Amino acid sequence: MIDYKEAKKKVSIISILRDWGYKFDKSKGKISPNFVLRDEHGKEIDRVIITNPKKSEEQGYWRRDGGKGDLITFIKENLNQFGVVGRNETDTVTKVLAKLMNIEEEKEQRKKEKASADTSEQDLFEDYELDQWLDDNGIREAKEFDLAQWERLSGKEHIDDMMGFFTGRGITHETVEDFAEFIELVKNKGQMPDGAPYPTNIGFPYRVPRSNCIAGYELRGFGGFKGKAEGTNSRSGLWLADFSGGRPSRVRKVFFFESALDAMAFYQQKQEELYLEQCVFASTGGSFSDLQVKGTMDYFARATAVDCFDNDLQGRLYGCRMIALLEGQWKMDDLKCEVKNGIVNFKIGNRNMQIAAVLLDIDTFRAMTGLYKNKVEEWIAPDGYKDWNDVLMKEQNR
Repeated sequence: MIDYKEAKKKVSIISILRDWGYKFDKSKGKISPNFVLRDEHGKEIDRVIITNPKKSEEQGYWRRDGGKGDLITFIKENLNQFGVVGRNETDTVTKVLAKLMNIEEEKEQRKKEKASADTSEQDLFEDYELDQWLDDNGIREAKEFDLAQWERLSGKEHIDDMMGFFTGRGITHETVEDFAEFIELVKNKGQMPDGAPYPTNIGFPYRVPRSNCIAGYELRGFGGFKGKAEGTNSRSGLWLADFSGGRPSRVRKVFFFESALDAMAFYQQKQEELYLEQCVFASTGGSFSDLQVKGTMDYFARATAVDCFDNDLQGRLYGCRMIALLEGQWKMDDLKCEVKNGIVNFKIGNRNMQIAAVLLDIDTFRAMTGLYKNKVEEWIAPDGYKDWNDVLMKEQNR
């Protein structure tokens, strides 16, 4: 029987992806590296994001359109890719792990033999050590977020300084004024790799619900820059613009977006339809963590969650997952989702469900699952628009 813990120490998901032809997408950063598979025309087929890239035993992965876990989960999701057949899933996983561990042991042996043979030849796919490849590509583990590493200026006191960015995104001075207490101007005190100082950016502070401590930043800057401060807690932390005056029992709606900018654009267009003192606007920063959503709604216990995620497949999946989390009776680990060949495969508890990706929305998801507890509402951008900032920009450009 294979010891899963030992297997994780020896086998990296990154090695598997590279063997399958996935390429490292440097444009998406080097702390949570993206690996992309493309067809012969260059069209993206799949994208896998790796967590803890240099710690195989703690390594995980996730896909934006579903699927996440560790090495074992990754193997289970891709069993037909390994050319191994077993009596059942568990037996097949065991045989795959044995195969992968043998490959790693063979690589190690060949490396020793080449070293003793004093040869300079190197097989990039087999003998090029993974750790060396990671170092050569600048891939590393994230440092913990350190607030002391950041110069910070109050958004309320520097609205005019921020307007150069917000005006370009269609956000008015009045909207920035309303959100200013939830925004900062921030600058990393360190230096960029080329030795130049970091630029000043708009910082949307991340906090864990029930805590006033800043746990990171969602960053926006000129030239289209967007990202997060290194070490930002995106697992349980998120940006929260709470207009209740710090009284969670007063909140009746928590609006969830994929970016703080989308939240501000939504507010600018819909503010006359809102009871602002009963509202919280939340940004998950382009991803979706169960703890972000569950922790937020546990804190604002009398509120309804409102799905305002992007108007695409990824956003629809986020909305469906929110319903399953908040209206179902399952543990978070019981919720699985993946998309293959245009089909969305859901596994919720012991139930398996499928639906064509083009037909997926929260109404069809409710019909499939029988979840109608009304803890989640939907207010997404209209058809033809990606998100609420897209609506704002296109309406203003007409």
